[in-house]
Amino acid sequence: MGDSIDTVITEANVKSLTMPTDFAHALKEDSMSLKLDSCAYASIPVDTVKLTETGIEIQDNWKNGMEGSSLQNAVADKSGILTIIVVLFVSLSLNFKECKKLFTYFIEELRSNKKRANAFDEHSNHETRLTALTVMQYIVYGGIILFGIAVKSINGELTGSSFNFGDLMKVTGLFAGYYVFDTIGYAISGYTFSGKEGCKKWLRAFNASQSLAGAALMIPALIILFYPGSIHSMTVIACIIYVVPRGMFIAKWFSIFYKNIFSSVYFILYLCTMEIIPILYLYNIAKVVV
Repeated sequence: MGDSIDTVITEANVKSLTMPTDFAHALKEDSMSLKLDSCAYASIPVDTVKLTETGIEIQDNWKNGMEGSSLQNAVADKSGILTIIVVLFVSLSLNFKECKKLFTYFIEELRSNKKRANAFDEHSNHETRLTALTVMQYIVYGGIILFGIAVKSINGELTGSSFNFGDLMKVTGLFAGYYVFDTIGYAISGYTFSGKEGCKKWLRAFNASQSLAGAALMIPALIILFYPGSIHSMTVIACIIYVVPRGMFIAKWFSIFYKNIFSSVYFILYLCTMEIIPILYLYNIAKVVV
């Protein structure tokens, strides 16, 4: 009796736990379909999957967004002017100790009006060579800034592609001619009004002012080269750098040559002939050259 009851219970449990064949087969197919669908979507290389009313829409986000701007044609691609700048920088760096003393001497030369021997020669024999390097530095950086101002005046803007090496060298040569013109003019006027000693003092003060200006003009010149859009602010800074040493030099002139009230007339003529008119001609000729 007990055995028959157990047999009935076991068969009932088996029947209750056994699913119909059709239902099990359908469930298996649905499971496989879901698995295949999930694998298929996982293998699609997309950025975004957007759910819409009609279904799933695949979007490629890399096709959308803001269009990038092309890189500016930087002056770094033109190695000519950069080579000149590097050569000047290395040459002055190799003589750093002498240059430090030389610039101290330049400041003293502009400030002092004493008639004394050149104290710098007692410490170094390279004054002439280093002065030539600092003046060359002034010419190169001044030429770069003048070129940028001229191009901006003509085209209305300054870009990296504006720095044509040939035109840049022409403007730099023009700026070198301006320096030579100043030197000859100061030598003639200095010898005429103050004799040989006064002429030497004035020329030393002139070279000192230009050398100090050249060292300071390096920063705005390089900024204009690599960031042409800053031409407005850099022009203002460059003008201030140019005017300050030049003003010290003019004050030196006044202290050397002023004798009486009639010297003021010569001073006004000097300002017009050597300081104002040449700058205007230089600017207009630079616009023609570029």
